Amino acid sequence: MRGFRFYAAAKMTVIHSAEFAQEAKELKGSIPLAQLSRLHDQLADTSGEVHWHIEGGVDRLQRLWLYLEVTGDLQLVCQRCLTGVPWPLHSETVLTQFTSEADIDEAEAIDEDLEGMLIDPALDIEALVEDEILLALPIAPTHTQCSDKDALAKLASDKPNPFAVLAQLKTRKAE
Repeated sequence: MRGFRFYAAAKMTVIHSAEFAQEAKELKGSIPLAQLSRLHDQLADTSGEVHWHIEGGVDRLQRLWLYLEVTGDLQLVCQRCLTGVPWPLHSETVLTQFTSEADIDEAEAIDEDLEGMLIDPALDIEALVEDEILLALPIAPTHTQCSDKDALAKLASDKPNPFAVLAQLKTRKAE
């Protein structure tokens, strides 16, 4: 079957991005969060999975494109209390394919909403999905109101006051 290759042993889906788009192919799948290692630092829980859907086509300007949709329910780390905060993931993007970085730059200068990518004869779908998730994540996820006040108090009490050393120096000098 032209347009994509599936390597079951490595549990990796690889496509030729241009052929996939030219032939208007479509694939769907899911990836366990535990396999997305670059995402682990952002997650409070790596159980569960994300679902992806990719399809290809050609636009009215005869440019190849890939549409990628990624969905799932993630448990991100709250930046205030460091516990899990539920975050529903739904990301959709259209990636227009080009043969050179110069072509991407030129097209993006004309259309600032365009997202370009280089044609890839061995595009790893799982890596692409992980990239899209990382781009979609909020910068500092937090609960609207953290409920675990004991955890916050413990965090505050565990950290030494950085100015305590200065206060000791000041009192020694005064003696």
